[in-house]
This record gives sequence, C-alpha cells and structure tokens, in this order.
Amino acid sequence: MSKAKNDAAKRRNSGDSKDKKTQAAALSASVRGSLRFWGVACALYALLLASAVLFLMPWKSPSWNTALLLYAGLHAAAAPGLFTARRWGWRLATAAAFLGFVLLLLLVSGLVASFLYLRSVYGVLGMGVSIGALLFASVALQLLGLYPALMLRAMLRKELRTAMAGSRHWLKAVLGVSCLPVLVSVLVAASLQTTPREPLEPNLRTQTTSYLRAQLEGQIPPALDALAGVELGAGPLFVTLWDGGRVLARVRGEGEDLKEAVESAAVSLRAATASLQRTPGSGRLKVDRVLAVYPIPSEYSVVLALSVDPGRDGLLRGDWDAVLLPDDLVKAQLFGSQPLVPGIDEVRFGLAAKPALEALSGAEGALRRFRTESWIEYEDKVLVVERGNTTELATGPSAWREAAIAGGDFILRQLRKDGSFHYQYFPLQDHHPPPDPSKLSLPRHAGTVYALALLYRDTGEERFKLGAERAIAWLDTRMGPECGTPERACVLDGEWASLGAAALTMVGMLEYQRATQDPRYEPVLRRLAAFVLMMQKDDGNFYHQYAPGRDFIDPERLEMFYSEEAALALVMAHEVLGEQRYLDAAKAALDYLTGPKYEMFFLGQFIYGADHWTCIAVGEAFPRLDSRQY
Repeated sequence: MSKAKNDAAKRRNSGDSKDKKTQAAALSASVRGSLRFWGVACALYALLLASAVLFLMPWKSPSWNTALLLYAGLHAAAAPGLFTARRWGWRLATAAAFLGFVLLLLLVSGLVASFLYLRSVYGVLGMGVSIGALLFASVALQLLGLYPALMLRAMLRKELRTAMAGSRHWLKAVLGVSCLPVLVSVLVAASLQTTPREPLEPNLRTQTTSYLRAQLEGQIPPALDALAGVELGAGPLFVTLWDGGRVLARVRGEGEDLKEAVESAAVSLRAATASLQRTPGSGRLKVDRVLAVYPIPSEYSVVLALSVDPGRDGLLRGDWDAVLLPDDLVKAQLFGSQPLVPGIDEVRFGLAAKPALEALSGAEGALRRFRTESWIEYEDKVLVVERGNTTELATGPSAWREAAIAGGDFILRQLRKDGSFHYQYFPLQDHHPPPDPSKLSLPRHAGTVYALALLYRDTGEERFKLGAERAIAWLDTRMGPECGTPERACVLDGEWASLGAAALTMVGMLEYQRATQDPRYEPVLRRLAAFVLMMQKDDGNFYHQYAPGRDFIDPERLEMFYSEEAALALVMAHEVLGEQRYLDAAKAALDYLTGPKYEMFFLGQFIYGADHWTCIAVGEAFPRLDSRQY
C-alpha cells in the first residue's frame, strides 16, 4: 500500500514537472520574442534620437545636447542585452524607460506649472504664452515621451518581471511618479491665491492728484473726506514728480486709510521739492497704488524673468526696504533683453534678472513682486496708466491727425543729413546707435518715403514733402546707370537688385507725384516700372532678385512681401502715369495673389498670410479692378 502510494505520488510529481517545464518553455519563448522586439526598437530609437541631436538640433546649449546623447547611449547599451534576453539588459532598458518617463513627467509638470503661473502673471499675454507652452508639451510628449512610456509598460508586464526576477515595486514607483503633474499643479495654484484690491473710482483718483498738486504748489488743497475709510492697498502709496522724462522726486505715503496716506505723501513731497528750482505747475504727478503682493518662487534667473509683468509689476525686497516700481524697470530697459536659455539669444521674454537683483542688493529679505494701479496728471485731467501708456486720450479725426503728424515728425528726426535714416532710436537715452550697413533695408527706406508722401497729401505740412524729397534723393544714389538696359532702372544693393526695393521706390515716388502734382520723377518711374514688368512671371507672380552685371534672374522666392508690393506699384502706376499695360499687369498679379497663391498648398484653403500690401493694392485698384475674389 505504501509502495503504491509512493509510485502514484512520483507519477503525479512527474506530470506536474512536465507541465511546469512546458509552461516555462512557452513563457520563455514569449518573453524572448518580446525582449528581442524591444532590443531592436531600443537600437532604432537610440539611432534616431542621436541623429536628431547631432544633425538637426542646434548646439547652442551643449549641455542639453550632451545629456540627450547620453540618454540615447543608455538605450543603445540596453539593446544587445534585451536582444539576448539577459537580465542586465532588461534592468538597463527598464531604467532607461523609467528615466525617460520621469523626464517626460517633469517636462509636462513644468509646462503645466508655467501655464498656471504665466496665466496669473501676464493675463491675456500669459494666456498666449501658456498656449504655446502646452503646444510644446504636446510635441515633447510625442517626440520624447511616447516611446519610453510604451517600453516601460512592456518591461513591467508580469511575465517579463517574473522571468527577469524584477521587483514588483516598479509599478508602485511608476504610479507614484505619475502623480507629479497633479501635485505640481496643486502647489502652483495654491501659491497664486492672493486676491488683488479693487482699483479706485475715477473721482477718487482725481481727488488724490488734486490734493497733492495743491500741496506741492502751496495752495489751499481740496477736502479729502471721500478718501476717508478707503483702503490704502497692499503697500505704501508711491507719488513721483516727473519732468522731461526725469524723476525730480519720489515719496511714499502710509496710514490707516487712503486719506492718511495721501496727506503723508503730500508732506513728504513738499519737503523733497523744497530745494528744487522749478517753475510752479511744472512736471507731472504720477501715483502708484499697490493692489497685491505676490511671492516669487525662486530668484533663479528664468523664474524671476517670467515673474514680472512689464509696466504693471514692481519688485521689492524685505518689508518695502528696497523697491523698484514698474516705471523703474521699464526705464532701465530690463525687459526682453536677456535670453531665457543661455546661448539661445532668440528667446527673450520677461525681465533681465541679474541687473534687477543688483538694483535691490542693498536690502535683505524675501524677493516679491507687487501689482500696481497707476494714474498721472495730463493737462486738466487724470489719466489711468496701463503698461506705461495712457488709455483715455481723445479720439476722432482731429486726434488721429495730431497723432499722425507726431509720427511723421518722429520719422523726420530719424532722417540723416545724407537722406538716409537712422534705424534705431533709444528714447530713454536719447541715443542713436552707429549706422550698421548690414541692417540696411532698401524696401524699408522706400516704404518710409511712401509714408512721408501720404502724410503730406493728408496734412499739407510742407516739411513732410521736403523730407520725402531728401529720402528719394538718397535712393537715387543707389540706382546704377542702367539695369540690364538703359530703358530699365533698379535699386542696387551690392550686385543684386530686389523687386521689393524697386516696387516700393515706385510707390513712394508715385505717391509724391499724386500728392504734389510734381512730375520730376516721372522718367525714372517709367524705367522702374519696366524693371517690375520684366520681373513678372506668366502666371502673374514675380521673380524677386536680379543681378544686372550678369543679366541673371534668381528663380527663388525671397521675401513674403515683394510680389504684393509690386502689385501695388503697378496699380498706382496706372493711375498716375496712365498706361493700360500697368493695369493689365496689376490685374494678373492680383488674380494670382488672391487665388493660386493659396491654392497650391492644403493649409492655404484655411488661412491668409501677410497680405497687407495686397489689401492696399486692392483698395487702390477699386473700382478700376473690381472682383469678388479681391
């Protein structure tokens, strides 16, 4: 009986052993096939990522490129181990996938946090930047994160973990790290809970400024009863006396309410200006009231750069020991001047952190930002200041005329003695940088001639006519003796002549002749028009560049505006010079620019491009050319 039982037990054990061996063999084949697949995938992923970093990604930040190459190398190292079903290969691949997954979550967390933070700091502008950040997140998700996430999922399947003797704690780690974006979002949202004060009513702003002005001039001030009990704000009241772009005096007022703060500031203002030699009534008083104070998460340059809304936020250190008002930051030109990422000069957004911190270096304590509302005297009114600009000035034809003339006078101040223009002006320093020939733009120069001629036509101010003549005379020095043939003229930039420079030179001269009835430029206009007609293609579009010395037309399209500017030049040439061939050529150009230009690519069915010159040309052509398509 005992022997029979033993034999039966042996048979059962033998059967069980055979079943386990069969299952193990089947599992081994499944595991081996999966590991081989991911081994090949790892090698391809490493090759593609390394190629992208080496040949497509600019090496402006070598540390980022190097880190990505090392990450690609980690996948490449894991590939042979996976293919040969080695335990170290599985472990290395799982670590690489987990690292990629963590990096993806960190990136997404940072972008989500940026969305929340920038939306809070910058309002509508922040919304635009935030949307850009989320779009970038979607690209990063697809390019960098999708493969590691899929591979990590495969490596942590139960059969693979069992076969490779992996820890079951991997899954817990992955789930825990996956909560990172949610945690970051909650923390950032919690840090932005400060509620700003409500802005003052217009009559309270007026009373504040009237009282300060009266006290400054030694007059009887108006009563401040309406300010009694009105909340001061989240900090002191700042009052600045500006004159000619300079700060003559700045004081602060404090108290239990706005009335006490204004009275305190008035006393300090009189004391600060007592020794100044100033004309009574001169200067302008500007008041800044603090609406809210917010923490800045870090003084790291990128965080600080994105923490200050230009023209609306200031910085403070400690308990108002050191303060930079929004005006101070703007006047120092600290916005948009420092790259967010070292080495990538094109990405400039927010505050230049280093000089801002240096300006506050004399105080101790936490760095914070504060949001203000501001208003300033203007003649007999008090105007709200938003980002350094007033928004309540008069509107209508007379105000528009005044603004246009002011803009024209600014252009004339940039006109140099030889008829060329300064390209940059820094108003806070009243400074023109030295001329840079590499930044010369002949189309821009010619377009400015057009603006001056338009101003003369619409205002009758003689100085705009004279300015246009000086600028045209300088353009005349850029025209060679001939442009392939004496019947043509073109505007030269080295060995090349661009369609845009010739077309806009035509537009400026044609507008001058239309405004003044002076035909002095008509001969050169006809020669320029001959050049533009030569550059037109059979389909109505244009070539953009010509080398007169070699009689060579470059077939490449160079600029998004040249064809459109040429269409406008031909439309105006028909009106001013009166030849039908110009209108026929203009129609062919406008037919192309409003039709085939957008029919040649799929996205063109849904969008328009930079078509302002086309719109001007169509407006000039009506009713001579009238098309539903236009």
